[in-house]
Amino acid sequence: MEGALPGESVTAEIVKADKRWARARVIQILDSSPDRVPVSCAHQLEGCGGCDFLHVATPARITMKTAMAVDQLARAKVQGPDPAMRTLDEDHGRTTVRAAVHESCAGYRMRGSHDVVVPDSCAAVDPSAEELLIDGRYPGSTTVLIRVGSRTGERLVVVDGPTFDVEVPDDVRVVSQKELTEGKRAWIHEDVAGQRMRISANSFFQNRPAGADALVDEVRSMISGAPAGPLIDAYAGVGLFSRTLHDGRLVTAIERSRDSIADARVNLAALEARIIRTGVERWRPSDASVVIADPAREGLGARGVKALLAADPAVFVLVSCDPSAFGRDASRLVESGYDLDRWTVIDLFPGTSHVETVARFVR
Repeated sequence: MEGALPGESVTAEIVKADKRWARARVIQILDSSPDRVPVSCAHQLEGCGGCDFLHVATPARITMKTAMAVDQLARAKVQGPDPAMRTLDEDHGRTTVRAAVHESCAGYRMRGSHDVVVPDSCAAVDPSAEELLIDGRYPGSTTVLIRVGSRTGERLVVVDGPTFDVEVPDDVRVVSQKELTEGKRAWIHEDVAGQRMRISANSFFQNRPAGADALVDEVRSMISGAPAGPLIDAYAGVGLFSRTLHDGRLVTAIERSRDSIADARVNLAALEARIIRTGVERWRPSDASVVIADPAREGLGARGVKALLAADPAVFVLVSCDPSAFGRDASRLVESGYDLDRWTVIDLFPGTSHVETVARFVR
């Protein structure tokens, strides 16, 4: 139920119903939880669709997210140890922002609406991105992508309209989505886990370097001690895990995005790495000791699990950004003979209900 916390008594309105579930939103809080705090952002109160957990006290946020992931594992009938919980160190906010444009100003969609909230500040984003969100002007566009390197100072904006009247500081590279579609290249760099990574405008990358650091550190600890042998980096993106965790292993990076593949070829140039542009489901398997899989929100699915397990890994690390997909994929891995022996919930998107898990499965 949107807006309610465990243990609260509320008046709610059903906004969507199916045969097996219903979705509701809070109209009035009758008996408040001790974990409820006043929302600190005026724009969220105004209706901004982001940061939907600002009403939850900080210590309780990660506990609630962990409960969501535990519930999905239970529904999938997967047994495992209690998860660890992890927050971010030295986080300065999002470094990738996808915003709507209203009368040349960037803003966020309102909850359940196409209307736009134009903020005068946003604590959820990195200060170097916040400047472009608040002060930038993007006439003739309906959307803008803001991407910054928090640790390198590089900044880029992509508009879906003309570029010539865009008003941003001189250090910011401006490019249109049309130019990218026609083959123009534009990128920034970010420093993560001691490595500098190239990230193109349309490539996937974690939305903050502190989050990427946490993921790398968590996955590193999970593959430590794994048998020697090749490593498969599935859904490799720009090569984050391949670059930071190869430890001398022969790496195969699998990715289907053209932009991400181009970045991976640059980022992994110094490694003994095979970079394959294909969907994981269509990959022709080769043996590996370790598989790291970081799929999109829909998860691995039956075909993805089947393809990656054909590599016969001793250790399989699954990075998941959706608790339902995590439960389904965990069930498939367990049914295939693997055990969930360790997992962590990471508060990768502070202030939101987004749940990120990293889990190790072993034979």
